[in-house]
Amino acid sequence: MVLFAYENALEQPSIQNIIMVDLKDIRKRTISVDDYIESLDDKNRDIVMEMYEQYDLDSNVVEELRDQMNNITTIVFSAAWCGDCKNAMPVIKLLVEQIGMEVRVFDKIKTAPLDPDHQWKIPPSPPEIEEWNVTAIPWFEFVDDAGNRIAQLIEKPKIKDTLEAEMLYVLKNK
Repeated sequence: MVLFAYENALEQPSIQNIIMVDLKDIRKRTISVDDYIESLDDKNRDIVMEMYEQYDLDSNVVEELRDQMNNITTIVFSAAWCGDCKNAMPVIKLLVEQIGMEVRVFDKIKTAPLDPDHQWKIPPSPPEIEEWNVTAIPWFEFVDDAGNRIAQLIEKPKIKDTLEAEMLYVLKNK
């Protein structure tokens, strides 16, 4: 099931209710996957890079995903403290290298444990984390060139065995 954020949760889903994304602005305020990994402390960077070196992408899925990712930017909310993020970013780095997909990362995500009205601390977390109703990370938003949020993947694979297969599934069923 693909979920979208609506300006009013009680409204019926329609294209007009989907919040548009200003990709030019997003690109200015995010970093690449490589920059994200480089910004991690030594311990977390070592964990991510070891997984990167050991992970084998499913080549059949990658070829199909290449076609699905045309003109799509993936926006990721991620944090060094998040275990699922550490599992996801090596896969994303490999996909960037193998199919040239554009990925932009919002890093420095912080929770707000003492604020009963907010899950996330803004700043340093970007305002989109609340605007898009992000509930868990990593959070992947797939956005077309026009700025339409077309699909999302939350946290980790739930239907398929691998992240790349789950991404393909989500994009095919948008």
